[in-house]
Amino acid sequence: MPLTIDYILQTLSIVLLYYVGFLASTHLLGIFTLYKLFFYTPLWPVVLLYLSWTYLIEWKTPERGGRDLLINFARRLSVFKYMRDYFPINLVKTSDLDPQKNYIFGYHPHGALTEGASIGLNTEACGFSEKFPGIIPHLSAHSVVTINLGVKSVSLDQWLSGLRTAPRRILTALLYRDIVLALGVIDVTRDSLEYNLTQKGAGHSVVIIVGGQAEIREMGFDSYVLIMSRRKGFIKLALQLGCDLVPVFAFGQNNLYHHFIGGSSCTRYSRPQLWFRNFTSCLGTCFLPGRSPINVVVGSPISVSKIECPTQEDIDKLHERYIDELKGLYEKYKDKYHPSERSELLIV
Repeated sequence: MPLTIDYILQTLSIVLLYYVGFLASTHLLGIFTLYKLFFYTPLWPVVLLYLSWTYLIEWKTPERGGRDLLINFARRLSVFKYMRDYFPINLVKTSDLDPQKNYIFGYHPHGALTEGASIGLNTEACGFSEKFPGIIPHLSAHSVVTINLGVKSVSLDQWLSGLRTAPRRILTALLYRDIVLALGVIDVTRDSLEYNLTQKGAGHSVVIIVGGQAEIREMGFDSYVLIMSRRKGFIKLALQLGCDLVPVFAFGQNNLYHHFIGGSSCTRYSRPQLWFRNFTSCLGTCFLPGRSPINVVVGSPISVSKIECPTQEDIDKLHERYIDELKGLYEKYKDKYHPSERSELLIV
């Protein structure tokens, strides 16, 4: 690809997303910035006001769907369009969604950093509001549903209360939290999910990365291993709240880091020289993802009747239906959006 202004801006936007985002989400950038402002500039009162506002007044914001007044502005920033064009990312609509309903979007697969969900669904770079008017998605944590509600003795509240996940750390990272809250990212608690689906009004929905981080270990080039058999927390939540489920499949999500994926762990590490060659080749790109297209296909909604106390049979039945719909979505669009003889789907 020729070195144009757009090419450079696209690359810089991804650098911003990966490197600055990583430093900020680990608290390093925020702490360093506030330290410099407090001790070396006359802006120390502003720092005190910011910390007071963050920890005394606004501590509930991550559970309330972010900052509603800033969502429309933040999601339309031009930087996200450059991020979209880097890969590129394409959002595909297959069915209308009722703006009077609240939906739970299940995003598959996880991929390395869920770029398709973060940019395709949680910003306006791909024209989400034009394709689905009245629907306001809130990206939740990948670990919200990495829980097993197939065990009857453990409740959803108990599982969620014990989570210690990266997204929760992101929502407490100084300064960086204000960016993700402006984008409408929500916390990973039962109260947060319920509030956004029941208290914010019609159209407000949540996006859940169903497979969680465990799918990263299973990434394969041109293949999709979805960890689904014990992921039933989002199913139970949908039944209890009466929210329709929407399966979303991102073709190409697993192909961004093809140097490090493919094959079993035994195969990868049995050839150190191959791994070293791939590692050094990634050094040349500063570990940035490859420019490989991601097609985010939003399936048809699955109607869910409200059952306040669903039985295990109710959960299993809806879970099986969801998997069937997800498989159907993959089979219907794989030839168009991932034309490869090697493409395969495995649900475990």
